[in-house]
Amino acid sequence: MGLLSFISSAASSVVSAVSSVASAVYDGAKSVVREAISFIANKGEGLIATVKETWGKVKPYLQKISPFLQGIAKLAPYPWLKGAILAVDKGLTALLALENSPILKKLERAAQWVIKLAQRLDRKLSAMEEAEAREHQQTFDEAKAHTQGGKHAGTFDVAAMLNELALVKAGIANLIDEGQTVTDMEHYLRLRATQKLMRTVEDKLSVAASLEHITADDIFLVKVGASLLSDAPQLSEVDAERLDGIVLQRFGTKLTPFVFEEMHKMWQLDLTEDERQWKRMVTVLNTAKAKLKNLQFQAKVTQLSAADQATLDHLAAELPEQMQANEDLMKRNLERENYISATEGFLQLLEKSPEELRASGQEYLLTQGKAVGEVLIACAQHGTRWHQLSPEQQALIGDFANIFREASIKRGEALVVECNG
Repeated sequence: MGLLSFISSAASSVVSAVSSVASAVYDGAKSVVREAISFIANKGEGLIATVKETWGKVKPYLQKISPFLQGIAKLAPYPWLKGAILAVDKGLTALLALENSPILKKLERAAQWVIKLAQRLDRKLSAMEEAEAREHQQTFDEAKAHTQGGKHAGTFDVAAMLNELALVKAGIANLIDEGQTVTDMEHYLRLRATQKLMRTVEDKLSVAASLEHITADDIFLVKVGASLLSDAPQLSEVDAERLDGIVLQRFGTKLTPFVFEEMHKMWQLDLTEDERQWKRMVTVLNTAKAKLKNLQFQAKVTQLSAADQATLDHLAAELPEQMQANEDLMKRNLERENYISATEGFLQLLEKSPEELRASGQEYLLTQGKAVGEVLIACAQHGTRWHQLSPEQQALIGDFANIFREASIKRGEALVVECNG
């Protein structure tokens, strides 16, 4: 099951599970809001912008994120890494002493590979090394059955994790650093979810005092990251439920807003860039208009030079079209601003419990958010644009969006801070 598919299917089970303790209004609003952001991500990108349109603007920021394994090579002197290498070596020796089988010979080569790899985790894998790492990962998977429940099973899980960490790093680099294009929202959200999940693993590795401090959850997150970056990602319902619990524990939020906030951040960053472009063009166009008027005035009273006449002709021909293009950009920015700020409201509603909404005096947002969500679902389904909405529908979305506009901008800025941090 893909990430977005899981989120869509898991949502209904979560709603039904809490229906006995939450109000019908709360359940209904959350259900519609969740459906709205999922629908927009899957089918309604045209309301705001497609990933292809925004990737070129967002990618430079993502490239600034320090590779999550950068600096981990410095951990070689750390007790946990020394312990891991010694434990792998000891476990391998013990297993080989018991049985001289083909799988153990392959495991020996894989373990020795990881021992060397652990010393240089900050260096990107070459294509040949990446292929070798994938081969060794298969060996670790085969060996897991052999050592299941055995004394050294946990040791080889950590060894496999180190190998898979390097593969995930290579996968992220291939997507961001090497000119590849993220083609759809599912692809983008999986990339960003992987980056965020690996950050929490990196944090754990940087402070772990011993091998025992690296938990089964840490190993699981690396496996999830590797799966999400694959061409055909699969996430079982059991694994997805486990991921939901880990995300809540480590990030203080449910999986749905954890994933979908990256859609919002990307769109908000894209909008911010276009708003800056519009402002820059206003200055350029105002200067051009003043120059055109001046040349038109001079042409009435004197003969223009050839150069001035050419400038006048060019401005007269090109300026109206450029002004119209900037006017269109302004209208499109205003339209997207309403939609993007509305999705910020959706995310906040998903992040907050009924008690938090009551405490902040925001229960009214449930009714308003449900109504806005229903309109946006219809817009996504039918390709309805802003100017085709009724004045009442525009006012409904605009009023809701205004409440969350400032928070929306801050959430977009958070991506810039993360990328520069």
